[in-house]
Amino acid sequence: MDDRKEYKGMRSELDPISIKKLYNEYQMTNQEIANMTWGTKANVNKVLVHGIKYFTPWENDSLPDEERKIFHEMLVSHKFEYYNQESMQKYLIKNNMQGKICFIWYNSDSVKCLFDEKIPEDLKKIADKEKMNIYNSLDYKVVDMGIIDSVLKKECIYLDDGAKIMFDKAARKRKMKGKEYANFLGFENYLTEKNTNRDSNIINFLEDHLVDGVVYLSSAPENQWIKAYASRCNMRIDEFVSFFGYTKSRYDYNYISKNKDEKYRAKLKEYVVEPPNHVYIPTQDAIYQNLLSIAKLNHMLLDEYIAKLGYLRIKKISGIQEIADEIDAIIRSEKNKIEKEKHTEEKIKRNQEIINKLKDFYHYECQLCNDKQKMLIKKEDGTNYVEVHHIKNLSLEMDEEGILDRVSNLIVVCPNHHKMLHYHQGGYTKIRKFNGGVAFVNDSKDIIPIINNKHLKEN
Repeated sequence: MDDRKEYKGMRSELDPISIKKLYNEYQMTNQEIANMTWGTKANVNKVLVHGIKYFTPWENDSLPDEERKIFHEMLVSHKFEYYNQESMQKYLIKNNMQGKICFIWYNSDSVKCLFDEKIPEDLKKIADKEKMNIYNSLDYKVVDMGIIDSVLKKECIYLDDGAKIMFDKAARKRKMKGKEYANFLGFENYLTEKNTNRDSNIINFLEDHLVDGVVYLSSAPENQWIKAYASRCNMRIDEFVSFFGYTKSRYDYNYISKNKDEKYRAKLKEYVVEPPNHVYIPTQDAIYQNLLSIAKLNHMLLDEYIAKLGYLRIKKISGIQEIADEIDAIIRSEKNKIEKEKHTEEKIKRNQEIINKLKDFYHYECQLCNDKQKMLIKKEDGTNYVEVHHIKNLSLEMDEEGILDRVSNLIVVCPNHHKMLHYHQGGYTKIRKFNGGVAFVNDSKDIIPIINNKHLKEN
């Protein structure tokens, strides 16, 4: 407010009854009350302690039409403050976070309050519907940043990294734990990217396996997770599919419809690299495993099934995709040689050929060192001594083929950076976008940019 009149120092302008009510019931601070009266916190505190014998009451018994319209708009738009430039009057909505609300409007001459018991019933119903009687502005920010999802049809709020930070801050302010705060917001729980069994993911998966209105699930490895999840939910897979409104086919292995052929025939158009029909399919893409599974069901090789769809598969193209294709070929040929020792954990035999290929691709240079930070160790053959780091630890996780020796999980680093990735601030397993590229991040504020990158993406 620009043309403020200075507080006149008249004690009668302060209403001790309203001030105590605002302070005790609606959590208004001394400073907020002082701002309304152009006074000081000391004056407000004096009123709270000693009261005033003679004063002008702030409390109203009714709401003028103009103020009614403004407070109605504030309720439906979730605004707790509004300033009218024309009348130079400010409007506030306060709540006690337990269902009671208070309307306040003031200018340089007077303060007016309408407490919960005098607020019209239609406005109280709107406040209850919009949760303006229990939420604060931070609560609304969390709800706006979150996405509504569910787990087994129980509504939850899904939070990305930014929304999760805001969620935690709001929960701490209310002295609540995560699930308790999610319940307060009206949700069963909260979800993050770690919660892969969200209903939205389940439905997308079922839709992707829908043929002629029926869900077909083969025994391929990429389908085992949903069967395991159904079992954890104490349901058979057909019951689980039915729970989400779909029907599972009793044919699991030998049924491939013309519709499914058409579906993948259309998808393969996105992978054409040499018109009219030469396609390159990265092995890390989901469509590769889907086509491979269908080919096996038809007792065909992958290239034969792709040819049946009217395309010719190119197995190698230049750059890192060729490296990725070669690495995946090695993985498939070496898959049966992986040895698992079941003691306190499973130990996986690493494929040295993959590691050597990636080192050679990066010319034996650390992907994290910059020009000012290099600590080179030269070997007799003239190359630098470098190591290959697994971004996701082999001893802790396994991917869909039982291993993590994949090009997307490997990075070439010097010994110093290798130790940093393992141990600095608890270690790094996440890659996020950073300054036009990507970088390692963890729960600390420290960021390790990937300087030389030709194959890694955000994970």
